Amino acid sequence: MFRFHAYRIQACLISFDLAVVSACYMTLWLLPRPETVALPGPLANGRGIEALAGTLVLWLAFSSYFDMYHSRRLDRPFADLVIIAKVSTATLVVLECVGHLSSSLELPRTFIARFTVISFVSLALARVALRLATRALRRHGHNVKTLVLITSPQMGRRLAEKIDQHAHYGYRVLCHFLYFASGQDEETSLVDAVCRYVRETSVDDVILALPSQANDLATRLILECENQGINVRIVPDLFPLIQTDTQVHNLDGIPLVNVRHYPTENFRYAVLKRLFDVALSLAVLVFFSPVFLLIAILIKLTSPGPVFFVQERVGLNGKAFGMLKFRTMRRDPALNSEDHWTSRDDPYVTPLGRWLRRSNLDELPQFVNVLNGDMSVVGPRPERRFFLERFRREVPGYMSRHYVKSGITGWAQVNGWRGDSSIAQRVAHDLYYSRNWAMGLDLKILLLTLTRAFFHRNAY
Repeated sequence: MFRFHAYRIQACLISFDLAVVSACYMTLWLLPRPETVALPGPLANGRGIEALAGTLVLWLAFSSYFDMYHSRRLDRPFADLVIIAKVSTATLVVLECVGHLSSSLELPRTFIARFTVISFVSLALARVALRLATRALRRHGHNVKTLVLITSPQMGRRLAEKIDQHAHYGYRVLCHFLYFASGQDEETSLVDAVCRYVRETSVDDVILALPSQANDLATRLILECENQGINVRIVPDLFPLIQTDTQVHNLDGIPLVNVRHYPTENFRYAVLKRLFDVALSLAVLVFFSPVFLLIAILIKLTSPGPVFFVQERVGLNGKAFGMLKFRTMRRDPALNSEDHWTSRDDPYVTPLGRWLRRSNLDELPQFVNVLNGDMSVVGPRPERRFFLERFRREVPGYMSRHYVKSGITGWAQVNGWRGDSSIAQRVAHDLYYSRNWAMGLDLKILLLTLTRAFFHRNAY
């Protein structure tokens, strides 16, 4: 028999929200109003009650549309705020439209806007308080869901540890069945044992974490559990390859799961990152212009050749661009800059160039690349195409570095993986950055660049 506990909780949440919204409406109406024209009280003539009823219907309709009441047991306390903002905005728009088209509501001119703001703030605070209180109750054994785990040994340990670490989720494991790769008889025995247990015990959810070769067994277990009215959740066998914040798309009933979701795909990344890059690049180019001039003079005085050196590098989405640097090497017909890997005591590097490389001052012109949009201040270092083709064959995941803009400094560089160091470690740090990007991480890398990267032992 299917349980209706979830419906009862949803009904309580709906009642809670509507009570808060109604209290905001009536409190705001009863407060002294700044309007010069006194309007009839809603409780006296009934029109305000009709307006309140219409508002509540709108609120409930938009809440349902934006999935306010689906289970979010695993979400953070502030998970409701975005949805509440959407519901408030949509309700405001509709009420304003109705108010302009019909005078029967007789609502004051600023009432709807004030009501929207107050109801949003009140409901947001109430929902956060409710979530925090619910988490505390779950830690003490209230409002818990009972679980049965059916897993492989390795995944079972991870699941059990996570459930124990997050008691505020409100999950309690009643029984844990372990699956070992075995024959048909053992699988049948496992199915029988699970069926017998769920028939005799009150179980809310069953979690399956089985290897892909056990798909037939998983199908049998799902059918048996659903026959008992028990919800089944599946941990896919591709778990190590799929991030928890990945996106699931619906292709006419066929689920498409992104293997990875990079923060750089968000609009917030594009806007904040670009604003930060432009502001910092302009500041560096203006305030360090005397340093630019001094280095240019020293380069011209110490070796023949141009001040700047432009080299093709591969950046975002595999697109090539000309990266700008102060010239640090002698002009020599035998030197092929496209496949030359600089090493310690490299004979082609000038004495001044060696100092510029050790101090990273040769990278300063790349702020022009940042300003042009070819690079970012922080990101994986761009590589030459010759070495890119080599590393993509030797290092798994190397090309994933190009999901983000290349940078002047990066997570790999501030951790010491630069110059003639491990490419695999450099890639691992670059991938960590691209998958965990945040403005706070960029600021941390910049701070570490100032304290660690200058005169690094691997810079030559």
